[in-house]
Amino acid sequence: MHDPTPVKLSLTETVIAELLRQSAKPLFGLELVRRSPPGELQLKKGTIYVTLERMEKKGLVTSELETAPPSHVKEGDFYIPRRMYRLTSRGLDALAATKAMLGQYYDFLLGS
Repeated sequence: MHDPTPVKLSLTETVIAELLRQSAKPLFGLELVRRSPPGELQLKKGTIYVTLERMEKKGLVTSELETAPPSHVKEGDFYIPRRMYRLTSRGLDALAATKAMLGQYYDFLLGS
């Protein structure tokens, strides 16, 4: 059953959701950190997986283990599959609602 209640995203969740929305393929946590913008919006290695787990519990993202090693891993090398994350439709809706809300703040602060 779909929960129609809008989900409010934290700043970190918003950055993660936008990075996942922009990507044509699922991303793993450290790739999200690498792709995040510098400064206040830079994701932290120490909190990325905690936030992704919380987002998954809210139904904003889904995850699955990688089925094949990345191309840079040579045959016989030690390899641990990475957990890959994808934005759900609920996550996309929450991101759209957050962007709309931020747009209202922006308009208000600029006096439009």
